[in-house]
Amino acid sequence: MRLGFSVRQALRTAFCAVILLSSGSVAAQQQKNDAEAHKPRQSVQTRQKFMLDKSVFVTSDFEHRNTAADFAKWLRTQGVAASNAYNKARNRITFVKVNAIEGAAGNDAWQISVKTRRITVAFTSGNALRHAVGILKGRVVREASGDRYIPGGIATDWGARTTSRDHDAMTDAAGSLRSVGDLETVVKRLGGRSKEVYLILVSTDHWRMESPSLEIAGSAARLYPTDGYYTIRQLQQVAAAAKRSHVEIIPTLELLSENRAFTAAFGHSVFSVEGMRLVRAAIEDCIDALHPSKICLGSMSPQADMRYMEFISDLASMLGVELVIIES
Repeated sequence: MRLGFSVRQALRTAFCAVILLSSGSVAAQQQKNDAEAHKPRQSVQTRQKFMLDKSVFVTSDFEHRNTAADFAKWLRTQGVAASNAYNKARNRITFVKVNAIEGAAGNDAWQISVKTRRITVAFTSGNALRHAVGILKGRVVREASGDRYIPGGIATDWGARTTSRDHDAMTDAAGSLRSVGDLETVVKRLGGRSKEVYLILVSTDHWRMESPSLEIAGSAARLYPTDGYYTIRQLQQVAAAAKRSHVEIIPTLELLSENRAFTAAFGHSVFSVEGMRLVRAAIEDCIDALHPSKICLGSMSPQADMRYMEFISDLASMLGVELVIIES
């Protein structure tokens, strides 16, 4: 899944820009697009329908009462008799915070369970809740007769999964520059043990991945090591060799800790607003070059606060890739 604008356009767009959608029809279409853009990893459909032709009571715990109020307000804009004040409506939508969700292997997990009379939205974080609300809004179906409903079933998703640093299919291509032939041989050998190979292209000290967008924004001489880096064509050659061996390359860019090469080139921390704009461009460059289904951003660090992690998780969802974090 690609974004509808180029990496270079992204570089010219402020990270914190907010687009206010005043038109109800435009907003509804955007919600539908968001739901289609990020399909849940696990989804089981049933023949049940949660009809929206009767009163709906929307509820949540006290901490997330605003979510219930906002969702009820949104339903009313869709012509549904909805309220977050206690009533006897049999049709209910409940938002509930949980510690974990069975079957969800990563952080920011959510699950939407839709039955005939009840919808339960379970979530483990605020970020997961926002994703779930967007998905639920996008699931409303309008029939030719004018009837509206939400299809029955259970959908589960999460923002990231974890892997171990001592994973036997992880290879360091950042510490020193290696030949394409060497990388192809290593990937093929590791592929005998695992169908996923984590290829470290960016470490906290070395930026070995060609990043055209970053070259436009700063000093390539400071970004790349003096002994060289891997061009996009070289990386694509390694990825093609891996594919022939039925191995999936998971590009690994260590961007959850301060990156010395990045800071030297741009004068910004990866955790700053300007830094996050550039991190986004670098990740887009990587995805455009290799088209991976997963991307690993290294190990967690104290510097990667909730604001940064929500940015990373949202970006991964927007770009249609699975985010992997290395366990410390």
